[in-house]
Amino acid sequence: MEQRRSLRLGAVFPHLEIGPDPGAVRDWAQAVEDAGFDHVSAFDHVLGVGTGSRPGWYGFTSEHLFHEVFVLFGYLAGVTRTLELATGVLVLPQRQTALVAKQAAEVDVLSGGRLRLGVAWAGTRWSTTHSGRPSDDRGARSAEQVQLLRRLWGEPTVT
Repeated sequence: MEQRRSLRLGAVFPHLEIGPDPGAVRDWAQAVEDAGFDHVSAFDHVLGVGTGSRPGWYGFTSEHLFHEVFVLFGYLAGVTRTLELATGVLVLPQRQTALVAKQAAEVDVLSGGRLRLGVAWAGTRWSTTHSGRPSDDRGARSAEQVQLLRRLWGEPTVT
């Protein structure tokens, strides 16, 4: 008989509301864990849009504080014991593949296997075109990155 998995509840990390205080981040995460939540999901924004060059922009800007997701998860791994740490989602084309592999593996090891890595190729053309790469190939690039991530995690060396 197939065993069904029970409902799992998570909380979204309040990037815009929590601010830069590490004590507030710790207190929030521990309160979420103490309340019985299973995971924390954090969004990934490497850079925000500078509104000076994009008047009328609607969305996240350079004025919004977003904690870097791997650094945040490394911190949360040390101040919690059971919470899974889930990216929701990591914008893969903005990052070097080997670095993502290393950072994700490190967070997973230091958290005792609590990392859940979700990736995307981007929500907007801006989020990939600022890198100087064409945005129309971001899906193919991301698929290639995922294949490489699997190789980096599964093989002793990769050329």
